[in-house]
Amino acid sequence: MTTMSANFVSSQALATSLVLPAMQAQSSLTTAMTEESTGQYADLGLQLGEQSGYELSLKEQVGQLQTLTSNNSIVSTSLSTAQSALSAISSSAQTTLNDLATWTPSANSGASLQNMGQSALQSLTASANATSGDQYVFGGINSAVAPMADYYSTPASAAKTAVDQAFQTAFGILPTDPAAANISASAMQSFLSGPFAALFEGASWSADWSSASSANTSAEIAPGQTVTTSTNANQPGFQELAQAYAMLSEFGGSELSGAAQQAVATAASSLVSQGMDSMTNIQAELGSTQSAVTNANSSMSSQLTILQQQVGNLEDVNANTTAAQINSLTNQIQMAYELTSRLQELNLAQYLPVP
Repeated sequence: MTTMSANFVSSQALATSLVLPAMQAQSSLTTAMTEESTGQYADLGLQLGEQSGYELSLKEQVGQLQTLTSNNSIVSTSLSTAQSALSAISSSAQTTLNDLATWTPSANSGASLQNMGQSALQSLTASANATSGDQYVFGGINSAVAPMADYYSTPASAAKTAVDQAFQTAFGILPTDPAAANISASAMQSFLSGPFAALFEGASWSADWSSASSANTSAEIAPGQTVTTSTNANQPGFQELAQAYAMLSEFGGSELSGAAQQAVATAASSLVSQGMDSMTNIQAELGSTQSAVTNANSSMSSQLTILQQQVGNLEDVNANTTAAQINSLTNQIQMAYELTSRLQELNLAQYLPVP
């Protein structure tokens, strides 16, 4: 004997049964719309699972390359500033050399030597103290301090005082003393190549002229690639040019005889030529660094493109799939609401015969 039973389900129960699926679909729709807006999965951890560690590693590599590229921009700007300053120094040196080539001893011609020296030394000092951002590009690692002192400062600079003392020690008088006319050309040559030259070397240069460090800055321009990124005002070129310009400035307009002034002009010409060669070598070294930075940036740009594509493959949603999902969920929700509304409107009285 088979027993049959009847199950009674109200229209209210049917309507209520659709609420939970509708809420779930609404939540999924919100997530899908967020992903469509951002282009990335809303819950990367859930989406990637065990690949999360790989994704984090890729992002760390991307961050490192982006940081190096950004730092390289600062390095490039500093190198460009240094190159521009070196070009200005070389241009000034060439002008001075040209002027010296046409100079001849004559009445008051010493004043023209003095003017050449003063103008060129002021220009050298200004270029040597060039800055990029708040850093002095010729300061070496001591880039927070102006590398080259002002020779013409008031009160008298240490360099100016040292030059006067050296001359007085050698000759017993100052260059402005009329007795300086008795100094021979050979005696002047000996002074210039001896006591005077010593003022622009080693400890004397560091004490009186330069605050730069002889150690240059360096930077990592690519993973595992570190290069020297600066030069400094202790390089021979700066010393040679400062020496040439100072002797012209100090002894050009002095009481020296024409022969002694010619000795000054000749010595200065030789030093300017040496200084220009030194500056050319510095520019070549910095140019090599600039090329290395450019190549590093190019290489890292290619690496970044690949890494960012790999990250995107893991994180980015498929726009077409997401759009189809949003459309499907929207239809589901609309259908659920519509069925719920109809079920709630059902009433048994509608189906009973009218008496």
